[in-house]
Amino acid sequence: MSNPSARQRLTHAALSALLAALALPGGAHAQEAIHSATPPVPTPRSTPCEVKLFQDAPFRITYFEDPSQYTYAPPPGCAPPWAKVVLSMDVSGARDAQVTGIALQLKGITLFVGPTTNTAQPSRWHVERDLTDYSALLTSPGVGLLTALQAFRNVRSDAHVTGTATLRFYPPTAAQPAPRVPDAVFSADTRLLGTSTGPGLAELDALPHNIERAYLDVTANDHAFWFTCFSDGLVDAHPSLFNVLGPGVTPHTNYPQKQGCYNGSYSDVGVTVDGTPAGVAPVFPWLPTDYSDAPVLWNALDEPTDSAQSLGFVPYRVDLTPFAGVLNEAGSHWVELHMIDHSQPFTAGWYLAPHVANLLVYLDPGRTRVSGAVTYNTLPSGLPQATVTDGLTQTGDVLQGRVGTRMDRDFEIRGFVDTSHGRIESQVRQTSSFRNVQALRVRDGASFREDLWLQSSTHSVSRRSRHGQLLSEDRTDVSYPLELHYMGLGRQYEGDESTYTDLAGGSIGVDQHRKLDVAHYHHGMPWYTTRLREAFFGNRRVDADSGESTGWGAAHTYAFGDNWNSCYQKAVVTSQGTVDSEITGMDCPNGANHVRWFAHPDGSPDTFGWLRP
Repeated sequence: MSNPSARQRLTHAALSALLAALALPGGAHAQEAIHSATPPVPTPRSTPCEVKLFQDAPFRITYFEDPSQYTYAPPPGCAPPWAKVVLSMDVSGARDAQVTGIALQLKGITLFVGPTTNTAQPSRWHVERDLTDYSALLTSPGVGLLTALQAFRNVRSDAHVTGTATLRFYPPTAAQPAPRVPDAVFSADTRLLGTSTGPGLAELDALPHNIERAYLDVTANDHAFWFTCFSDGLVDAHPSLFNVLGPGVTPHTNYPQKQGCYNGSYSDVGVTVDGTPAGVAPVFPWLPTDYSDAPVLWNALDEPTDSAQSLGFVPYRVDLTPFAGVLNEAGSHWVELHMIDHSQPFTAGWYLAPHVANLLVYLDPGRTRVSGAVTYNTLPSGLPQATVTDGLTQTGDVLQGRVGTRMDRDFEIRGFVDTSHGRIESQVRQTSSFRNVQALRVRDGASFREDLWLQSSTHSVSRRSRHGQLLSEDRTDVSYPLELHYMGLGRQYEGDESTYTDLAGGSIGVDQHRKLDVAHYHHGMPWYTTRLREAFFGNRRVDADSGESTGWGAAHTYAFGDNWNSCYQKAVVTSQGTVDSEITGMDCPNGANHVRWFAHPDGSPDTFGWLRP
């Protein structure tokens, strides 16, 4: 699949090529810089106080090694409140580290989690995260952990992904004041990195009793290629859907194992509080670096740029405010995160932190105890059951046809709390639509073709009111279109006892998007609106006879704006594993990016707290 439309839009003068391969001092291996289109966190003009968390520290696979630890202390002479807090992290690693993802914790709270690159050469990349809403966590010392997830392949004890991280604290000024941030943060991490299945469960037994608002930041990321999975019924009816030539990350050993996964191509994360359905988070269909564990399609598309969220996951914020009264009740409370298990057929499964959640709460300063209740809830319990249409037919050794998957959700939850400033009523309304079409043509032992079109969208509205007067309204529209075209071509080999098939060549083409429209209103203040558009186009073909790679190219584009004249635009175009052009500010005023210090151009949750409602 080519991307002429992307190239036609990128008509500005190209910067110099071959920017990716940079030599490191001290005679180390050359490290390839990953050129990302993702924007940095905008910051105030004040001079930040800095705290170095760790330097060149390894992210360790904790079930093989003792975890790496670091000690945190608040910046001296730089007391809160802060206008902004930013985590800045530089990471490096190589394919032989066999690490597919990393996570950073502090005092049991996950601050960052994301995949790692899997490039042929050692790579280095930069990630940032706005942690202003986690300021309450950062006011006291603590110990943190650096953890990693192992790939299927064998681990070298001397190979790690390493990182250097700094926290930057920006003092407030009259023009750039400290925002209203959550008063406390609690870990609801139910499983950081692992391969167990079933619902994640976290017990919260130290919650305050005067919660007025509550939010759950959910990092919802399922198995690699969950959107290519099949229902149990389809697999039973068509066994060739589990095929060594299909897309996946099952290890290719001397006798390659089959690719494929169960339980259909739909995914989301359901949230329950004390067993009661409380919310739903959509799952972004992120693309791993590898499109097959077989070496022929390693480094398939994005080297040396990244695809959407392939270096760091952005949490989705679930509004649990209708449950504030429930959380204020005496005793322990349980937060459960539920996901469909898309297990790989011959492994324990592969996924990266699908159950990571942090609870952020705002407290009533006028009361130590706040009562309330949930008054209305139409969110059904249990895992969702998508509708699957089987249009596959078998003719000789060829299986072909289409599989359709459809799921719609529509629910409303209401609640109230009796605060020191009156009864506050809250309402959350959310609708979602999921459509996935998988067109397949499988010739057992010779070829596996899958063309996939996915549309996933979620619309949510949260309102708070007092005595019939609207206090706040937050609207979020997210959409995750994905188009994938995959072809795996096989070659037969003679083993010791039998003939087996391995992946010899094929092609990949993707058209991936992340769309986000957000609007916030708070009483007495104007609406604040944002618009984010991220796209990744990539294609590569590997000749099954010669092993030659052709048509290897990608384009990562990013655009963000708000109604306060913020504008960020960047595009990175690659060809044959090198940067072809990297341009910024294409359609922004004066051709330059400019983003307001309070904005969240990465699409992370915006509390609107900078106006102190």
